[in-house]
Amino acid sequence: METFGAIADAVSIPVIAAGGLAGVDDIVRLKAYPGTPVAGAVLGRALYNGAIDPAQALKVAL
Repeated sequence: METFGAIADAVSIPVIAAGGLAGVDDIVRLKAYPGTPVAGAVLGRALYNGAIDPAQALKVAL
C-alpha cells in the first residue's frame, strides 16, 4: 500500500489504488499514509470473494 502513497507523492494528478487490496486493513493503511492522500481505491476481487465487506470498507474509508 505504501507504493500507492509514494506514487501519489510523486505525481500531480489524483492516484487511485487498483490491485492488491486484500482486506479492510489495506484501506486503513492507505488512509494512514502520511503523504499525499490516495484519491480512491478499486475493490474488485476482494469484494467478489468476500474478503472485504462493502459496508465496513465505506466506514473506514470515509
